[in-house]
Amino acid sequence: MIRSLALGFCIGATVFAAGPPVLTDVQPRGAQIGKTLTLTFTGRNLSENTQIVTTLPAALTPLTPVKDQVPFLVELKPDATPGVYPVRIRTAGGISNILFVTLGEFPEIDEEESTPNAVEHSNDTTATAQILKSTPVVVNGRLVGADRDLYRIDAKAGERLVFEVEARRCGSAIDPSLTLLDANGAEIARNEDAPGAGVDARIDYTFTRAGHYFVQVHDARFSKQDQNFYRLKIGSFAYPESVFPLGGRRGETVDLEFAAKGVASPVRAKVKLPTEGDFTMVSMPGSPELPFRFALSDAPELRGPLSDPLPLPVVVNNRISQPGQIDRYKLHVTPGESLLFELQSRELETSLLDALITIFDAKGKKLASAGDVPPPIDVFSLQTGNRTSNDPYLNFKAPPDVSEITVTVEDIAQRGGPNFSYRMAVRRQAEDYQLTATPAYINVPRGGTILVSVNTDRRGYDGPIQASIEGLPKGWTAAGGYIPTESVDSTGARSFSRRGILTITAGPDAELPQSDLIVVGTAKMSDGSVLTRRAQGSGAIIDVSSGTGLPDPASSDRQKPFTAPWLGMAMPAALAEDPPAVIEVKAIGRTPMEQGDAYNFEWNIVSRDKSLAMPTSVSADPPGARDIRIINMKPASKGAPTGTFTITTTKETTPAKYDLAISANLMIDGQRRTIVSRAIPFEVLQGGTSENSPKSSADGR
Repeated sequence: MIRSLALGFCIGATVFAAGPPVLTDVQPRGAQIGKTLTLTFTGRNLSENTQIVTTLPAALTPLTPVKDQVPFLVELKPDATPGVYPVRIRTAGGISNILFVTLGEFPEIDEEESTPNAVEHSNDTTATAQILKSTPVVVNGRLVGADRDLYRIDAKAGERLVFEVEARRCGSAIDPSLTLLDANGAEIARNEDAPGAGVDARIDYTFTRAGHYFVQVHDARFSKQDQNFYRLKIGSFAYPESVFPLGGRRGETVDLEFAAKGVASPVRAKVKLPTEGDFTMVSMPGSPELPFRFALSDAPELRGPLSDPLPLPVVVNNRISQPGQIDRYKLHVTPGESLLFELQSRELETSLLDALITIFDAKGKKLASAGDVPPPIDVFSLQTGNRTSNDPYLNFKAPPDVSEITVTVEDIAQRGGPNFSYRMAVRRQAEDYQLTATPAYINVPRGGTILVSVNTDRRGYDGPIQASIEGLPKGWTAAGGYIPTESVDSTGARSFSRRGILTITAGPDAELPQSDLIVVGTAKMSDGSVLTRRAQGSGAIIDVSSGTGLPDPASSDRQKPFTAPWLGMAMPAALAEDPPAVIEVKAIGRTPMEQGDAYNFEWNIVSRDKSLAMPTSVSADPPGARDIRIINMKPASKGAPTGTFTITTTKETTPAKYDLAISANLMIDGQRRTIVSRAIPFEVLQGGTSENSPKSSADGR
């Protein structure tokens, strides 16, 4: 598992940084292990003293930069492991987003159509297909909207070839579709979502006749994506479709079993697991395939089938080997005892299981279940590969007369096979929650403020959560982070409160961070105990557009952004240049109303540049507050740096403390820059009857 990025070298550049660096591309997207190549970063604000930050196993040498591009000579080590490696850059303006470079074992070439000055759509037909002279090979290409790329190969009778597209696993936003055609252009094989490859595609084919054949790659939705690259890998190689188990206990050595093709299956291996982190990566020996994500825990790990009652806590690793199979586990419980069942399968992207968990008493009476409520049909499909569903969890409290239960695990569509593995964690706990923090990284200007969103996945706990940040360097401060109680009113409507905001401010004397910042949440459980949870970072966030190049909107589906939590990063942070302006906000009073309250606020933008154009409005973000409106958002006069707005509540707004942050967009040298205020708390009072003023800070900068 990658815990942090290794620092590369500095170079000089002539471009002045107008803000933190932003990477839009890195070329090439992959390379053969042991080779030497030039890696070129393209983006904005690539300034002098640029550093490459990466875990690439390579020697890095800076080359002469040009406008908007920074090149490095990369000498890859011959003993490197195939895989996906993060790269980012650091300048005086801060750190950039992460992109990915993939290392493999095969020779690499470029799609001719995607090279500079190439003719657009020059390989979209069998007549114009790019000829691949030999295999094995990896072709690095791009898909622009409604684009189809075709390649011609020569195959021998009896020859077996594997055609695989590496895309989403490598940080591309495309959802690849792969088709194999005969010499006449007739389809002979097709795939979109391959076992063990997520939404990436693979075809394993043995040719009965010698001759010309064509392989076609296109985006399944013909969507327009910013990150639209792919890697077409062709060769005769063995590859795993699944791994069992899906995880193990930190620090232990585990026996792995890979269900493989192209070699006698299963393939077995022993792996020593790291002592920290939530994930590691495991690879099948002797295969050039990308590694699988592998979960880690601190609990004892058992493998099913199991006949004895489960000890607690425990993680059970098993798989639904046959269609219609139902796995059963017994547990002894104390009446009134609370248990938490959490299952991992599809979210690890190495299992096809859509799990259903059900609990029965000793007489076979159903007590509880999870995973049997289908998501909306437009974002979920059991048959074509689930892109948006989540693995189930279940909070269970033993009834007064129950001392033994049976928990069952099955696939909701009654499927099964070696690709239907799962991990079920069971522990005594009535309430729990999980946290994630975004963005994937932050650049905090000296004297300025940035905003972090903290999202909670409530697992039986509906009370308030206070998020904070561990390890703030000297000169840094944080504010906000309160996530209010989630409640149900008299009508049965739930007040969804699953997001909080933290603002981070760096003073003029702020020191450079020496490690990632860590967002943690604390909450008081119903039994009085305090539960602390560390927020998981996303590592990287690459948007996947739902836009389609087809005329029929129904042909597109919604897909989650690509994230990389397996990188093990919390919140990478850097100091940025002084902000162009700061925004201050303060509460100026509360007006009780018959059906609620009106909370009045004032903002003030302070700029070093008196000629800077002021925004026509600002945005207010009070997360978790139900049934509120933000009205009268306007400057004091046209072009004024000050203004006011009002937040109105009703009797349906849950009385609680909330955090409020204000943001404004400014245009600096043709680029949009967002400035954010410090978070300030305000309190919604019961029914608008109290005369107390809202609690707030006088300075929300």
